[in-house]
Parts: sequence; structure tokens; C-alpha cells
Amino acid sequence: MNQSNHSPARPDWWKFAEDCARRYHLYYEELQQTRRKTLKEDAPDDSAGTGEPLVPPAPDRPHSLLHHLSKHPDARHLPPELWEHLEQEGADPFACDETGRWLPHTDLPADKLLLLLRISAAFGSPAAVDAQLARGAVLILRNIPVPGFSGVENILNHALLPPGWQAYDARRQVQLPQRVTLAVPSTRNGAIEQGHFDELQDLIIKGLAHSQPLWICLPDEMALPAPLVAEHCHQLTVPQVDADFLIALLRQTHSRTGRIDEAAARAALPRNGQLQELSTPALSFALRAPTAKKMAQRLSQALTAPATPEPEAGTPPREITGIGPSYDTARQLVADLRLWAEGGVAWNEIPHSLLLFGAPGTGKSYLARAMGRSAAVNCVETSCAEWQSAGHLGNLLLAMRRSFDDARKNAPCILFLDEIDAIGSRDSASDNSASYRRQVVAGFLEQMDRISLEEGIMVVGACNHPQHIDPAVLRAGRFDIKIEMPLPSKAMLQHLLAERLQNTFSEDVLQQLARDSIGKTAADVDAAVRSARSEARHSGCPLDLQLLRRHLGVRELEENHGLLYRICVHECGHAIAAWIFGEAITQVRVAAAGGTIERDVPPNPGLASDFDRQLYVHLAGRAAERLIFGVVSAGAGGGATSDLAQAARMALAMDYELGLGAIGNAWLGTPDFARLTAEERTRLQERLDHAEDVARALLYPHKHLLKEMASVLVREREFGGEAIKCWLRDVPRKNGPEQVLDQ
Repeated sequence: MNQSNHSPARPDWWKFAEDCARRYHLYYEELQQTRRKTLKEDAPDDSAGTGEPLVPPAPDRPHSLLHHLSKHPDARHLPPELWEHLEQEGADPFACDETGRWLPHTDLPADKLLLLLRISAAFGSPAAVDAQLARGAVLILRNIPVPGFSGVENILNHALLPPGWQAYDARRQVQLPQRVTLAVPSTRNGAIEQGHFDELQDLIIKGLAHSQPLWICLPDEMALPAPLVAEHCHQLTVPQVDADFLIALLRQTHSRTGRIDEAAARAALPRNGQLQELSTPALSFALRAPTAKKMAQRLSQALTAPATPEPEAGTPPREITGIGPSYDTARQLVADLRLWAEGGVAWNEIPHSLLLFGAPGTGKSYLARAMGRSAAVNCVETSCAEWQSAGHLGNLLLAMRRSFDDARKNAPCILFLDEIDAIGSRDSASDNSASYRRQVVAGFLEQMDRISLEEGIMVVGACNHPQHIDPAVLRAGRFDIKIEMPLPSKAMLQHLLAERLQNTFSEDVLQQLARDSIGKTAADVDAAVRSARSEARHSGCPLDLQLLRRHLGVRELEENHGLLYRICVHECGHAIAAWIFGEAITQVRVAAAGGTIERDVPPNPGLASDFDRQLYVHLAGRAAERLIFGVVSAGAGGGATSDLAQAARMALAMDYELGLGAIGNAWLGTPDFARLTAEERTRLQERLDHAEDVARALLYPHKHLLKEMASVLVREREFGGEAIKCWLRDVPRKNGPEQVLDQ
């Protein structure tokens, strides 16, 4: 993350827009408090009929912390150790309060907030607003996006109009001395029909019948309705979305201090010409990112990735480049699709679908598009977020059906379905959403079954959490092949860097850079290269290694070899224990942020001894640390996927769900860690202590190998499957641990 956060020159509208956004924030806070009060059974008698809170007055001055930080954009308001910790965790220290939290308490509707910022910019100042509140004033607000018409009244009343003024839709008969009559066209399915235009004419005529200010909202392409004459109406055009608007938005949605790492966010945003085509679904999806920088990166990926054009005749297809099982599978499917197109194989003899799953940023979307380019066919893209943005259940199912119909029209093609884990599972739905979820899943299953009967349409899905998807969606016939896309290996990182930097650096430099970048995703590499090129271009300097390292977050500083060595000892401990029990270890990777090991557990009958072996493997990393250093770190703990968490869940499952523990023949469901009795906690601790002791005893005879293996891993940062076999070939393998004394 950048160490400086110099603010560029602000546009003239900035202060007024931020004041309006602050008023909107206060309104939503009060609205949420009011709604919480109405949910209480013992609400006070005078609360009845309160509805929405009163319009808050414009704040005379901002909060002192926000005021101070806005005047000192480089000020570090947090302790150095907390600041550095937040940077290492991928958070945005500029946005964090003293507790390390950065997301605001109030979840503002981002689409309405962005529209508010744009309308505020059109006026530019409170004086400009006051001028349009004069007796007999007629204002035309142009370039209002059609989806935003429904929220204009709310925005004006609670953020832009001065205290005491209210805007009312012209359809409502309200007589107030300080009233703005609002004429807004109706919409249907996101469009203005001729009947709506005629209705707008009637609303304008009614608004002109009295002397109160009349404000008319129009999309950019709509002509001025009769009986208006342009010369006698004041017209304002709502500006298009650009980087300044998104930065102002992110300061409200992704910060508790009113600041963000603005330099990093601006560098990652796409250019303004692309932002003008920003859709509400794309914005909503990008804003789900945890920090401003990551939001900008997600938005850039969404807007800069063009749809695959229809290939020109005679244009050679582009081969899929990439290293790993997922890329190999994609190349195989593309070869099958080409063979079918040439008549060499029947459609029912090749796989029709592929599900790519893995952590965000590993390149799932990139690979799906690459398949379309390589197969020289169209690529139809959609996502569950896009379907959900269509509206209620009926609209969602209609949008889903249209996407599948588009694929049929463009066959042969790749139909890419992103974020399909948002479909969910019928088993996981709560009582309130069970019916809705069942209908969404049923609708998706229907479309998948119909599309499976069509020739020439290969479905590629992508998600982060396949375990959240209904099992019926994942079965063969709907998704024939399911393959994980892990974090890129060192070889894949070097390939990505070489492909994107185009001979800018030597192979030796790229190899060292790939080594230091282990743990980064493909999206991280893409965003870093784009940001580095942008900074070099604007500074007038060539792209150098130091600049690229800074944007990758792998600056060439003095490394903490003690920390890296401990991480390597931990991961090598897992590898040795897993090898002893006959598992196949395919990858071990380490970085300053931690390490990972990929292993395949052989089939087993599910005896108590089989689960005990897994406990030993889970705790072998912790045992290796105690064996080599005498003390353990917190590396085995942490989140729900940590070594200790997995071992604890397995130990409790043996007791309460599998009938293999202290309770015997009983199934009591998944235990709640927070409700364990003292006796249960003691039993769990003793079992895990014993598992760590056994793992340490298993590793003791190989203590010298453990040290040597970890020392080399510090230098290499990654061991593949063949390298691990070479290291461990002389380590005997067994079916289970022998009873050994504590060492």
C-alpha cells in the first residue's frame, strides 16, 4: 500500500457534494435507529406514525477527526505497529479508526449516493440550489439515469434541499409554502414508454399551474417536453461518472475517517471513458470488495475486459497460455469443441460444462474468456449479480432466461456464468427465504437442463465457494468437470509477469520477482502491472523494477529470515507427517504472510484411527515448531480454516456426529464451540495436546531432515510434488503411529 496519500486538486463541486453526502449519511443513521425502535415490543406511545425521521439540517461543521484528517491527508492517525499490521492484512489504514475498523456503521445505498454526488456537482453550491427555489423557477435536470428516477425525491429531501424545503412528486396533491414540485417520468422494465412521456406532459402542465418551483428530471436523450421553452428554463446537466465521483463515493462507503488510500485507488480505476458506461450491477458488485483499492481493481477488471468479438474469417485462434491442471483442462475442452465443429466427434461424446472454483483473483474469468478466444467462438458472459439486479423474483428469473437465450442465439459459444455460488442451496435457506431460494435454484436447474440439450454451447461457471451451491447444480450433466484454480505457482507467476511485461525485464529478474510474489493472485499481478505502467506514464519515467515491486507489494527490503524459517519449518512439518501416512503432497508454498500445503488424502474406511491420523497431520506444523524452536507461534491458529480450527472440529465431530468418541452411539449434531461445558473443553484440549505430542514424536527421528528441508524452502519458497518426493523418499511410510514416548 502506498505510504503517501497526497490529495489532488479537488473539483469545484467537491465540498458541496461532501456536505450533501454527510447529510445523507446522518439521515440514514437516524432512519435505521427509527426502524430499530419500531421493532421493539414496548415502543413509546408517541412513536406511532413517526415514519421517516425529520430532514436533518445541514451540518455547520464536520466532526473534529474528519476535519483534521481532511486537512492533513498524509497524517498517520494510528500507532505505527497497528498501521503496519493493517497494511500487511490488506486493509486500508487511512480509512481505519483507532480500533482498526474501516467500514462505516451505516450501509448507504451506493447507487443513490453516487447519484446524489452527481446531482450535487451539477449545482455546485448551496447558492445555486437557492436560485432554483425562487418563485416561478423551472429547472430541467438532464442526464438522470433511468434507474435513478425512483430515488430522486428521497435524495433531494434528505441531502440537497435546504432545511424546511420539501420536494414532492407532482402526482401527489400537497400544499406547502416551501415545496418543490417534482416531475419525473415513470419507467417500465428500465425504459420510458410513449405513455410515460404523455403522463410527464400532464405532470408538467399541473406543475406550471402554481408558482412553486418546478423541477423536471429527464434522461439525456429525451427532448424538452411541450409546453416548455428552453430560453425560459434553467437547465443543468448531471455530469458523467468519473474517477472523482468514485473517490468521493468510496470515502463514504469504505472509510470511517473520510479518507482512503486515494493514490492506490485512483491508479487502479479504469479510465474515465470506461467509467461513463458503468452499470448499477457492475458498481454494486465492485463495492462488495472490502477496501477502496480492491473495489477499484474489481471495477477495472469488470470494465476493461471486453466481450469476445466474433472471430474474423481466417484469423488464427489464440492458444490458451498458462500452467497448471485448470489450464490443461481448458485446453482439452477447447480441443474437443474444435473437433466437434469440424465434424470429427459427436456432441454427446465431449464434456459440455466446466466449473472453476477458487479464491478471488486466481484467474477464473480470464480463463473462461481465453477459452472462447482459443476456440474461435463467441463468449456470452453474465453473472448471478446481474440477474439479481433485475429486481424481484420474476425479474430475476426473466433475466436468467434471457442470458441462456443469448447463448442459443450466439451458438456455437462459451456461456460464462460468474459468481454462481450466489444461487445458494435449498438446504441452507432460512425460513424467511426458503421459498425464494427454492424457486431460484429450480429456475437455474431448468435452464441448465434445457441448455444441455443444445449443441454447440459449452457452459463455464466460476465461483469462490462451491460448498455453498445446491448439490443438484453440481451433479454431472450440469457441470461435468469441476476443477480448482489455486493461487498461482512460482512458474505461473513468472509466466504471467513475462506475458504482461513483454520483454521489459530479463528472465533472471522475472524469476526473482516471481519468487518474491508467491501468495499473489493473477488479479494482483494484472492490477500491479497496470498501476505501475500508469504511474510511469504520468511521471514521464520508464517502468523500472523498483516501481513494479512497489505496486506488487514486494519491495526489496531486508527480509525477516527468522520469520520465514519458522514458517518453512511449520509447513515442512505438515509435509513430513502427511508423507508418513501415505498422502500425496503436490505443493508447498511459503511467503512472509504465511504458508500453504496441498495434499491428497487417500481413501480410507473412516475408522477412528483414520481421523486420528488427520489430527496428527493438522498439528504437525505446530509440533515441528515446538521441536525445533522449543516454543510455538500463533501460526496454527486464526480463522475457521486454520490448523487448530480444523483439528478441533474433527475432534468434536468424532464425539458428537460420527459415533467414534467419548459419547459412543449417538448423533448430537454439530456442537457449538461457545456452549461447550468445562468437561468438554478439557476433553478437547487433552485430545489435541495428545495429537501434537504424537506428531512431534513422529517428526523427532527426522529432525535433521526437517531443518535442512526448511532451510532450502526459505530460498526456493516453493516445492512441487516431484521435489517433495526427492526430499522424503527415504522417510518410511506407515499406516498409523506407533506408541512413542514424549521427546
